Amino acid sequence: MSELHIRPSAIVDAPPEKRFSLPENRTGPQPLESFLEAMARLASAVHIVTTHHAGSDYGMTVTAVTSLSTDPRSILLSVNRKSAAHDALVAAGELCINTLRPGQAALARTFAGITGVRGHARFEHGAWEFGDRRPPVLRDAASLMLCNVLQSHVIGTHRVFACSVSSVMLGQETQALVYGNRRFGEVAYIED
Repeated sequence: MSELHIRPSAIVDAPPEKRFSLPENRTGPQPLESFLEAMARLASAVHIVTTHHAGSDYGMTVTAVTSLSTDPRSILLSVNRKSAAHDALVAAGELCINTLRPGQAALARTFAGITGVRGHARFEHGAWEFGDRRPPVLRDAASLMLCNVLQSHVIGTHRVFACSVSSVMLGQETQALVYGNRRFGEVAYIED
């Protein structure tokens, strides 16, 4: 697995030839390619978001998850409205954020649809636990957060969900799988 090195002081002590200057005209739309490249550089933990609706289980790989508040305990996540799980997430109002650990990149690819596995067949991969009318949980995840949807808003191609966290479970692995620069990795801590 490739390592992703994060160093907080990287911009401050970058040599002049590695720095960039802002363009004179910063108004108006920026090229889509530049935006997508900038987003690719935002390394994020990798999660499989699951839900259960109308007798079926749904799951998808998501990196757009962030904490919202500690009081009440809440998180935000962003889901593409074209995703097969989108409508089920809206209708169910309950979900589980399964944070993946290093070594689970193949599972992330499966739930991202990259491997061609669709629907409930995705749950044949990984150590899933199913319950009556609740989202599936990944037994060997780095962490789990069971959530209830408080609100959701459509913004362009995505829906942003604000969710209250009803239960948290921590796995033995403290590291999370990370996705950045269009590949999976893990954080390598740098001691200063």
